[in-house]
Amino acid sequence: MLNTYNGGQKLAKCLESAQWADEIVVIDSGSTDGSVELIKKHTDKYFYNNWPGYLAQREFGMQRCSGEWILILDQDEYITEQLRDKLLHICRNPEIYRGYNAGWIRRIEHFWGRQIRYGNYNPSSQPRLARHGQCRWTGFAHTWMEVEGGEKRIIRIKEPLWHDAYNTPFDYFNKINRYSELDVEERLPKGYHPSLARVIFSPLGMWWKCYIVHQGYRDGAHGYMNATSMMVYWFFRLSKAWHRRWLEKNRPDTWEEYQRKTGRGGR
Repeated sequence: MLNTYNGGQKLAKCLESAQWADEIVVIDSGSTDGSVELIKKHTDKYFYNNWPGYLAQREFGMQRCSGEWILILDQDEYITEQLRDKLLHICRNPEIYRGYNAGWIRRIEHFWGRQIRYGNYNPSSQPRLARHGQCRWTGFAHTWMEVEGGEKRIIRIKEPLWHDAYNTPFDYFNKINRYSELDVEERLPKGYHPSLARVIFSPLGMWWKCYIVHQGYRDGAHGYMNATSMMVYWFFRLSKAWHRRWLEKNRPDTWEEYQRKTGRGGR
């Protein structure tokens, strides 16, 4: 199952890597780049759903899956042959995996044309496999999976998923601008109002964590770029939330005009 929006060639590669599956369920939120035609070439389980937020969109997709095990993908992730074989083994051996309800899958991360092994991507293990009806999603722009039965019900899958999110700086900054906007839209109504001090110091802390604590420097120039990019993303998210709150309190006329133009709120 995957959610899509203007996936382009990355979506094509993602769909091709999943052709062995019993079904491919795709939820699109209004692509305009030919993605819908591409999706329909690979599966008859295509659904349109106007974007309701990350959490709701994932739940919408999960409800339309019929298999016992559901693999959740992003449109810039690809299934390796090793992972395919492992997943087939899980599906074909129910007696071995009867006590498990989910799978955490190791990801190989690609950033600006190079594999990243350290920084915030070390280790990178994502909740991507769910037994139908035994898992639920939580979170905001980056969702997380809650598993019935807790940690002891999770399979730790070493066979990797390939993640090719950001080929160029242009790709990255376009995506983090969109991600941070969506993240703020979902968090503000739930009382997310970061202080100015947090806007200043939290991005610096993120850079330190990525580059020093998690040894991003071992990835060379790309490690530095990755840590700095994560700092910028953190600043985007916090500063947008801070600014919305400031407008609402200090410039109500400007805030109301913003809401009219964008159709967005924030309380």
